[in-house]
Amino acid sequence: MFRNASGVLRNVSSAGEYARRKLRECEGLVDSLLYVMRCAIEKSNIGNKSMENCVCILRNLSYRCQEVEDENYDKQPFPTQPTKQSVQQKGENLGCFGASKKKKESAVGASATAAADPKQVTRTQRGSEPVKGMDLIWQPEVVQSYLQLLQSCSNPETLEAAAGALQNLAACYWQPSIEIRAAVRKEKGLPILVELLRMEVDRVVCAVATALRNLAIDQRNKELIGKYAMRDLVQKLPSGSPQHDQGTSDDTIAAVLATLNEVIKKNAEFSRSLLEAGGVERLMSITRQRQKYTARVVKFAGQVLFTMWQHAELREVYKKHGWKESDFVSKTVAARNAGPNSPNNVNSTLNRPMASQGGTRYEDRTITRPHAGTSGFRAARGEGDELAMGAMGEAEGAPPAGAVRIFPPGTVTHTKPGEPLYAQVNREKKKNRQYEGSGGSEGGAIGTPQYEGEHWQYDERRTAPDARPPAGGDSWV
Repeated sequence: MFRNASGVLRNVSSAGEYARRKLRECEGLVDSLLYVMRCAIEKSNIGNKSMENCVCILRNLSYRCQEVEDENYDKQPFPTQPTKQSVQQKGENLGCFGASKKKKESAVGASATAAADPKQVTRTQRGSEPVKGMDLIWQPEVVQSYLQLLQSCSNPETLEAAAGALQNLAACYWQPSIEIRAAVRKEKGLPILVELLRMEVDRVVCAVATALRNLAIDQRNKELIGKYAMRDLVQKLPSGSPQHDQGTSDDTIAAVLATLNEVIKKNAEFSRSLLEAGGVERLMSITRQRQKYTARVVKFAGQVLFTMWQHAELREVYKKHGWKESDFVSKTVAARNAGPNSPNNVNSTLNRPMASQGGTRYEDRTITRPHAGTSGFRAARGEGDELAMGAMGEAEGAPPAGAVRIFPPGTVTHTKPGEPLYAQVNREKKKNRQYEGSGGSEGGAIGTPQYEGEHWQYDERRTAPDARPPAGGDSWV
């Protein structure tokens, strides 16, 4: 019953702004969803359909979360200057000897702000009263749960939803999003996300790449992603090889291109890293095959090349690699960047954070559609006659891979107690993937990235599902 009820809520949560608002305001709902998620993580029971539904609901309720204060926030210019709170965060003492004087002074100022604006307490500072209800959605503490799922779960739907939740929470302009972006870094979440870029499930990779793009709004995140994730990002771009490119959607390619553009646009060293990782060849492959990719992907690829050329100090380096100006700056791209709606504008589609929500997919992906000649509940569906729900038993034979019945089952003997897994991906499969043209082997402590040769590699041996990555400062490891 819980699985079906959560499936209904999952579909409702994707129905639009009104549905999101009503669900956020529903007393106890968000609290319960987070409680279920944390209990499932503690008990290592995270691969089932009920857990998937709960995470998908939270992902959808995180979509456009700033609309609770300003429903038109995304129609405003994206802020380019750091807020007062984010500036104060730079003065934090992240060591073990307590806060600095500057931090204590900022805390006093925060208390005064909270007294003047009670709403600000629950949304950002989290005062003496316990946070509850919808405000739990965007508290930095939720980051830990999503990262534990991303590290341990094998259900692709749950992985996509957890990455999508982080993507949405990091996509807004307000203070909670600033704190979420910092929390992912401090909880050592960036290596976990980069590791998932190596998966072969496209929708997971797309959500992860978009999350990284939004997290890169934070300057320190941007530096870490540029330093340690460049090769993984480049590897997701099409190489011109049908075998390599198969299965990568245009949405995923666009998300990777947006991340790369965000990382290199003000950093010549990262642009050099993109060149050395073979990025120019792959970008050129996209721009030369306009009929193969959507206009959005071709536009993004051309803009990344244009951004690379803006680093004048690297132009001689480009030429030494055999590239010329016309490879980076086409007449179309040059004209586009000269206009008032230039892609370099901070409010262009390429430069704004991206948010997304899941569609109403619960029914489509869980009910097995009957075929002619099948038995079980075929008669109830095929003959057009109504049948009581209690009479709907399981279809004969084993259910297809990846399918779970949502109707009340008939007399069925299960080999194992508990709820069956909905779907799994082989997380270990990506261990054997090698970067093209690079070598090296894994080693080092569990959960520790290793720098080997020309690329950064994250040790993919799983930690325990309830093991919390050590919180700390701004380092990658």
